[in-house]
Amino acid sequence: MSSAEKKRLRDRRSQQTLRDKKQRHAAELEEKVAHCEQHHSDQGVQRLLQVIQGLREQNETLRCRQNSLKSLVSSWETEQEELPVAADSNHDWSSLYKEMSNREAQFSLQTDPNISILHGRQGIPSLLNDPLSAAATPPQIHSPSLEPVSSASWSQIPSHSDDLATGTEISCPWFAYLDQITPCPDSPSSPLDMLYGTKTNPLADMIHSALQRRPIRDPERLGFGWVIYHYSRWILRPTPETFARLPEFLRPVQGQMTIRHPMILDIVPWPRMRLNLIRRWHLYADERDDLFGMFACCVRIRWPWGERILERDERNELCIKKEFYDTFMRLGGWGAYTGVH
Repeated sequence: MSSAEKKRLRDRRSQQTLRDKKQRHAAELEEKVAHCEQHHSDQGVQRLLQVIQGLREQNETLRCRQNSLKSLVSSWETEQEELPVAADSNHDWSSLYKEMSNREAQFSLQTDPNISILHGRQGIPSLLNDPLSAAATPPQIHSPSLEPVSSASWSQIPSHSDDLATGTEISCPWFAYLDQITPCPDSPSSPLDMLYGTKTNPLADMIHSALQRRPIRDPERLGFGWVIYHYSRWILRPTPETFARLPEFLRPVQGQMTIRHPMILDIVPWPRMRLNLIRRWHLYADERDDLFGMFACCVRIRWPWGERILERDERNELCIKKEFYDTFMRLGGWGAYTGVH
């Protein structure tokens, strides 16, 4: 080929390369324009604005829920019959319940019942200044409604709204099966019945199944299950023996005898909290599942993290460790986690 022909060939290749480059660039620009038209149109902007507005409403709802929780906590420290409630009566605590369930691994407990439960590096400032933590200490009785029922009055059953005869409005689900739970022994044969269920004790198995719905640790599962079992046995068979097995803090106070309420409220550990919930149950009845879900996340037995709760007896059978039993059988052994800021 002559030099002129070679030059024309090079020019044609350069022009073809330039045309290809322009075509690729034009195709990229067309894709970007199509993307902008799809995602940055007026309709797309409106969707983003709706999302932003929704997030703002969720944030405001969360504030209302927190204020409602503070109102409930503050009510535990007052002696008045009724208190003003939060303006938002349609709130629920499901998001709080989920958030606190996710923090389960962060909880750490202390053995000293006079020291508040810590959250991370920041502890509760003072039992006197924090009503929820103050619930962990035995309340000072200033009201006749908080006077405990005498041990001689073992046959006085609280005024319940549950109708066991017809099986309606049953707040403790195991009481719907009276024919199965009535023959059960007055005390479980093994703590494993409360921790893992059993086929030989229907009452223990039903209580275990009910507690399985909540994200609670084994110490609380065993402690709650044990006291609930014995309280249920006293309701089924009120005798001096079954009444004597109840921990002091779970024995009814005078207010429970005069105000009709769901039986489930009788298992709240702190008498003042118990009575305030009974008085204001009409405010929280529609949200009972979220309320008790929140309690499951908050209430803790003051037992060292990772410490064993069972031990072997002289027959080499597993039983409740004595120190752990003594802890959950006294009110000072129960605490409340207040990690909401």
